[in-house]
Amino acid sequence: MQSVYGLPFGTLKVKRTELLKRQDYEELIRLSGPSDFLSYLSNHGYDSDIAANSSQYSGYNLIEAATNTHLAKLNRLALSLTPKEGRDLVASYLSKWDVMNIKTILVAKNLNYKVEDTEMHLVSENMTALGIFAGLLNHTDYKNILSMSGIEEIISYLLRYGYGKALLSYLDDYRKTNDITSLLLSLDLYYYSMMREKFRFYTGTEGPIYRFIRKTIDIKNIMTIMKFKAFGGEENVTSYLLQGGGLSDQMLDDLIKSSSIEEIAQKLKQFSDLTRSLELYKRRGTLTGFEGELYRNLYWEFIGIFEMSPLSLNNILAYLLRVEAEWKDVRNIFLGKYYNIDEETVRMISINIG
Repeated sequence: MQSVYGLPFGTLKVKRTELLKRQDYEELIRLSGPSDFLSYLSNHGYDSDIAANSSQYSGYNLIEAATNTHLAKLNRLALSLTPKEGRDLVASYLSKWDVMNIKTILVAKNLNYKVEDTEMHLVSENMTALGIFAGLLNHTDYKNILSMSGIEEIISYLLRYGYGKALLSYLDDYRKTNDITSLLLSLDLYYYSMMREKFRFYTGTEGPIYRFIRKTIDIKNIMTIMKFKAFGGEENVTSYLLQGGGLSDQMLDDLIKSSSIEEIAQKLKQFSDLTRSLELYKRRGTLTGFEGELYRNLYWEFIGIFEMSPLSLNNILAYLLRVEAEWKDVRNIFLGKYYNIDEETVRMISINIG
């Protein structure tokens, strides 16, 4: 049964060589403006993605649209190579981009942004949603949602999918407060619950994928606890925690009861090395480094595990993580330039140059 992964393993091994290298990220950091950035990306595999969006966008908006298109294209390739026995899990994993897109649209609608100001932020290949492969959102769905006037109309439309049912359960909270935080949380709750339900052992070697999912949930919970600790309201934090992570309820409770961010970081020594982000926090009082270091440690831990595995679904997940890391880092660098974020922070939140 493992032999069905021979073709995707060989193909993605070649495609992996086409991803950006560390020296490429270093060069992108040195570049000064969007035209130089676009020129460099065009010479390093993004030419068709830039061309596909150049009639509609320019400057930093074009960079964002092109990187989103590039990500969607590579994810689509990996999914197309996945044997049918493992396709359901990969499609479910990739529906994270549908979740991100829905969040983007909800936030934009809440801020009364125009359609043309929203589309470029969506991860899709020429507005063809990744969800079409998962049997969820497709091109028409996205067009319909973008044209809708309000959040409740969007939720009503999405009721035909699991996303809408998840959002509906928090609609009363939104009506009372006009705060979409609970709606965004409902999408995370839905996604990770779905991932746990969809997960199946196939060849007996996919255990690391399940551990990766659980550790991702842990990181989200850790960051939620840190943010509540930093900004107040710890008494409500449990309502915002995701179920299904690897950290025990006792450990989560212990983190919540910590007296400071420093104490939380110390208690997480066995979970992830947060030495650099703790030092940054002590100097500048920012939580950004913690999230960056947690995800950087997560990616490299599991990319290594996945790539060392026998031919299996693990190898496809390794490629998807590398593609996702490239997307994150390119975005971090160009958004850092756009918002004048210092280089130290950009590096701390990046995967390949942290």
